[in-house]
Amino acid sequence: MEKILAIILTFLGFEGMAQDFDLKRRYSFAKSYFGVDFNYFHNLQKTAFLNGQNQIQALDRNNFITPAINFGATHFWGHADFFVSVATSSIKIKTDDIDNSIRFRAITGMRIFPLALKENTIRPYLSYKFAPIRLNQSNLLGENYRRTQVKSILGAGIAYQTPKVYAYLGYEFIPDNETNIHLSRTQTATSSFPKGIINLGINYSIEFTNGSYSPTVQRLDSLLRRKNTLGLFFGIGPSSAFPTQNSSYITDLYPFLDDRTMPNVFPEITAGYHFSKDEFAVSANFRPMRQERDAFAFSQSVRRNSFGLEAYKFLFDYHGFVPFLGAGLQFEDISLIEMDNGVKITNDRFALATPSLIFGWDIRPSKRADIWLLRTNLRYSPFLELEKNSKKISLQHLEFNFIQLVIYPQKIKKYKELR
Repeated sequence: MEKILAIILTFLGFEGMAQDFDLKRRYSFAKSYFGVDFNYFHNLQKTAFLNGQNQIQALDRNNFITPAINFGATHFWGHADFFVSVATSSIKIKTDDIDNSIRFRAITGMRIFPLALKENTIRPYLSYKFAPIRLNQSNLLGENYRRTQVKSILGAGIAYQTPKVYAYLGYEFIPDNETNIHLSRTQTATSSFPKGIINLGINYSIEFTNGSYSPTVQRLDSLLRRKNTLGLFFGIGPSSAFPTQNSSYITDLYPFLDDRTMPNVFPEITAGYHFSKDEFAVSANFRPMRQERDAFAFSQSVRRNSFGLEAYKFLFDYHGFVPFLGAGLQFEDISLIEMDNGVKITNDRFALATPSLIFGWDIRPSKRADIWLLRTNLRYSPFLELEKNSKKISLQHLEFNFIQLVIYPQKIKKYKELR
């Protein structure tokens, strides 16, 4: 996604990034929103199951709706919309003969508007999303099977915006939607992810920039440009993690398990110091992750407590969009627990350190003087894996901390003194 963002930045022009832009233009660069999103999946293709004679039989699947909670912002003066939708449980239109479902996790994406969004005007858009999608299915014995894949979703639609409401309606599809599933530990069949999606969203727009460059803020900004001071910050926000590599331990020994299952949504808690004059930051963070796999009475749990030390440099300020790039060292406390038909067969503990890369961006209405702001970051540990039975369990996950609230307590105190 960051590659796509870089392309957009290139087309919109980098010239004058470090200049003192017109404030009205700076503040209209981005506008945040939150709301609800509905995906209606229709014309689902058949899947398969094992009948009472242990034969493969076709299974019809009914349409379903997936509600989600939206967080996002329109950027580049209404030409782009970047968002995260946290999906809830899917709702079936009718009950199927065999219990099955298709579950979205965190959906990340963008909408591009060739004609910029304008109040009380309909605008067309093109969209791209990527999302982990999990197929869930039970057999006649009540044993579950799950399969997760990260899929690209392409679409087009129309949007309408008022001063407070941002709504859209579009049609989307998933290319290459076929997949293989396990009907038992040894038997497989062909199935598919959904093909066509009708997407509807209704959101409430929020204005964060009021008062962002008052005389008090200007005095505080001037101070922070001259000195590396008042930089203590604390942050918290929800994160998700996308597996990027196969685990030979699973694909070779337990192929019926969901190799690419995602960890549960987890919090990222961080504290650090921002050297405002040099636009450089150091921070420490904690992220507890739980990755669960189970199928046909076999379960595996990977519990990871990750402590990170990181340093990163803010690269430029593009109308309040401030990207950063850095590196860190992760200290990992990991446990691996496996159960087979109710019997614990593995209870291992691992402690290790591994390097990581971090990339992200701040949204800063007030340049350096924001007493709080919203931060997004992506983290990757390219060498993180466990060894078990001469095989590898990959923990090379792309972590996506999509909305982190960052508060600067020293700036809050100084702001009150300057008023």
